[in-house]
Order: sequence, then structure tokens, then C-alpha cells
Amino acid sequence: MSNRSGLKLAKSTVDTLFKNQIKISQPEDGYRYSMDPVILAAQVIPFPNCNIIDIGCGCGIIPLILGYRFKNACITGIEIQSQLAHFAMENIAANKMSDRIKILNQDIQATTPLDTNGFADIIVSNPPYKKKNTGRLNPNIQKAIARHEIKLDLSQFFSSAHRLLKPRGQILFIFPADRFPEIIPAMAPLDFQLDWIRFIHTKKKNSAKLMMVSGLKEGHGRGIVRPPLFIYDTDNNPTNEYAAMFKP
Repeated sequence: MSNRSGLKLAKSTVDTLFKNQIKISQPEDGYRYSMDPVILAAQVIPFPNCNIIDIGCGCGIIPLILGYRFKNACITGIEIQSQLAHFAMENIAANKMSDRIKILNQDIQATTPLDTNGFADIIVSNPPYKKKNTGRLNPNIQKAIARHEIKLDLSQFFSSAHRLLKPRGQILFIFPADRFPEIIPAMAPLDFQLDWIRFIHTKKKNSAKLMMVSGLKEGHGRGIVRPPLFIYDTDNNPTNEYAAMFKP
């Protein structure tokens, strides 16, 4: 399988969201999206003509969700891995959203507002979440780069976001809960203020595995802890809030 640019794509599968309203091709054996971007996208509340950047967009899942929900938002997805970026480009075209979503195959650290329709109002990201040289490095390089801080560590993530975001703009990302102690020290030097944090639990009885963090650039963050998100109830059924995130 080749895409429009002639790049040979990996063997893929096609998945759907929102009662088949969105079709998403992604690598069969490479990096595949999980529940994380769907949860994160549900937290985005843009205003009309909002300029949104997704750092590390993968196959384009977050831009596709936001483009479907918010027809007047301007969205740029940035992905350093060529194979994933071209899956994203194909997905945007296949879902007829090329008029409002642009995919860039480049390093976020080399990206400027000239590339992204100007400074962003909102930056959203599901960034690499494992420290370099910690844990098992996946032998699949596509998965390894997406999960480990090989190409982008936490400090580089915040410095890139700061460069592309408007003053008082929002940065919104999902990250392992056990890395919370690193967040404030990494944000502070770049004048990001914590606005809110929300912990994600598989069930009420389980400790949080993930967290969503919202910060403001050069703004006055409220620093609040929002109510937790629970994925499953005591009967192992998806909670109403979680299930709603997969509906149109």
C-alpha cells in the first residue's frame, strides 16, 4: 500500500469512531492509538476559529475527533515519524477534513508559528511518557519513539509548546500519574501555570494510572484538582462519562 506521496505504508487496519462517522487507518504492527487520545480530546473546549496544535499526532486520531466535533476549528497535527504522519494525511483526506486540518511531518523542536497558521490558542498532546533508559524499550522503533522520550523529553515538550502558544493559551496533555512531581518544575521555568489536573482511574478502588493536565502560558492558573475520571464501574462496564466520549 502506498499513499499519495508515494511512500510505501505498512500493512494497516481500519477502525471507526462515532458510529462509523470517522474511519481511521493505522499500522497493524506499529504504534496504534489507545483510549488516551479519545479521553484527551473530550476535554478540549475550543472557541470559534480556534487554532489548535496536536504535538505528536500519530495517525491523526485527535485532529480527526476535534475536526469532526468542531467544524470551525483550525487544526495542525505534527508528527516526526514519516510512516505515522502519512497515515494521518491519508486519514484526514479520507474523512474529507483537509480544508481545516493540516498534518506536518517534522520535528516539533524545529516547528515555528509560520508552519502552524500562527500561534496556537490550544496545544494538545499525548506525548512520549517513558523516560529514556527506563523500562523495556520496544523493539519496534515506531512504538519506541512514541512511548519513550527518545526524540522529545518533558523539557523539550514544554519549550516547544511555549514557542508555539499564544500568551494565556492552553496546553492540555495526558501523562502517567506517577510523573506528576516532575510536571510543575518542568512548567515553571517557561512561565506555564497549572490550571487544573484530573486523575484517571480504571476503577474507583484502583490508584490513578494516568492524569490529564491543563496549563496556561503566562496566565493565572487556578491550580485545581478536578473530580477523577473512572473508566469502569464495579460491574466492569464502562462508566457513562467514559462511554460518552466514544459517541458523536
